[in-house]
Amino acid sequence: MSDNIRGTDWSYDEVALCVDAYLACLKLQVEHRPFVKTSIYKSLADSTGRTAKSIEYKFQNISAVLNEIGLDWLSGLAPLGHHQKLLAEVIGAKGAEINSLSTMKTEANGMFAEMSAFYIEAAPERATEKIEIPDFMETLIRKFDPVERDLRNRTLGKAGEALVIEYEKRFLQSIDRKDLADQIRWVSELDGDGAGYDILSFDDRGNQKHIEVKTTVGGNTTPFFVSRNEHHHSEKFPEAFKLTRVFDFRKSPRAFEINGPLARFVRLSTETYRADFRA
Repeated sequence: MSDNIRGTDWSYDEVALCVDAYLACLKLQVEHRPFVKTSIYKSLADSTGRTAKSIEYKFQNISAVLNEIGLDWLSGLAPLGHHQKLLAEVIGAKGAEINSLSTMKTEANGMFAEMSAFYIEAAPERATEKIEIPDFMETLIRKFDPVERDLRNRTLGKAGEALVIEYEKRFLQSIDRKDLADQIRWVSELDGDGAGYDILSFDDRGNQKHIEVKTTVGGNTTPFFVSRNEHHHSEKFPEAFKLTRVFDFRKSPRAFEINGPLARFVRLSTETYRADFRA
């Protein structure tokens, strides 16, 4: 089919074809199975009459929407472009496929061999002014709530904690502090979640680090849940508390750290309530 519709608006069916192909590729990427993007662009171009380049741009638009809802996106197709209502509608109709991708099993063990690629970078800067998001995007984000999804995904959370423990051990061993590396403790695994942090570790001077790990397959600005206990612990022990945010976990895991108290570095919103029958 020739590209005789250049400059015209995309139809729902055309966008749906691209979203279906993109999600199929993303599943292959998560499973570490090969695929050839250029072949997929050509096939979609033949089906829609669009150019292969316009298909590639549409894929990057899809990356942008998936990034907004806290999901990983196809390597080499960084988020691009403005919010598109039709694209949000199509992705919103793919609930089963999106939920299936978001809950695919994630393990940390296979990443230990590539720990040299895992590093702690600077945290994103807190926005100084409100960013307006269209209502249709707000609706989509609520539907695929990344905060609630990551909170429920205990396999992902434990995998992120295991990765951070391995990082801490290797760091301390690299500075000849095996004695401290041997004292690292996976607090949340051994004692439960009541301590206000997940991992007890140490800095290069032997001072305690109370590390709370938050893990996502999404990007570095994906929002996350903070419990009342974690918030209070960050205020009570600001020197020791470290929130380690692990992101892009399935693709190329990296992390940043936030010190206590948390309210200095992130906006904390009350979104849950404790319900009881007291007077």
